[in-house]
Amino acid sequence: MRRLFLIALLALPLPARAAITSAEECTAAIAADPEAAREDAALWSRTGGGVPARLCEAAALEAMGATATAAQLLSGLAANPNRAMPAALRAIVFSDAARLWLDAGKPDLAAEALAQADRLAPADAAGLKLRARIAAAREDWPAALDALDALVAATPGDAEARALHAAALRHSGRAEAARAEADHARALDPDLPAALFEAAAARAELGETDAAVQLFGDFLEAHPDSPLAPAARANL
Repeated sequence: MRRLFLIALLALPLPARAAITSAEECTAAIAADPEAAREDAALWSRTGGGVPARLCEAAALEAMGATATAAQLLSGLAANPNRAMPAALRAIVFSDAARLWLDAGKPDLAAEALAQADRLAPADAAGLKLRARIAAAREDWPAALDALDALVAATPGDAEARALHAAALRHSGRAEAARAEADHARALDPDLPAALFEAAAARAELGETDAAVQLFGDFLEAHPDSPLAPAARANL
């Protein structure tokens, strides 16, 4: 999925003399060589590239795997009142910073960045999902459940949202509801690892041991390298 801040970059005016002169060129440069693109974007920033250059640099850093550095760059950019940005773009940059902080294993910083985004613009479906993921990473299951209740109502066909909803229900002591939600997620996307895992985990919580063992086995056979695989093995 294209980064939201690169899409927003298209709406910004660009300086006349820039090494990279459009969001498309930034994306192409990153695809070819992220490290070189980061250097070009940094040079662009030093020579008057402004906000677009910083967004390009953050995208290159993300492509390099430097998620915490990219998150820090975006957080500072969005929080800088001297940077001229429409409120909608500032909210997008804060949201992307939150996503990157979460990917970097810093859910508390992610929550702070997302709170800033929410002050600037109401959360859309992507924002609700990010809020839920951050809350889950912080093991704040009531907050995750609140966000997911709203998200599932708004996007009932989102299998990923329903699988995460199942996890929040399970961690909130509502195993039967979690089982139903996980099964719904599997019906929407039979190949989604989280849906299969939650279907197994909910049945384990309910004491449906044979069914849980079968599903955990199916999960490990289909997704042995998933981040959820260690938990599945532990349940077996």
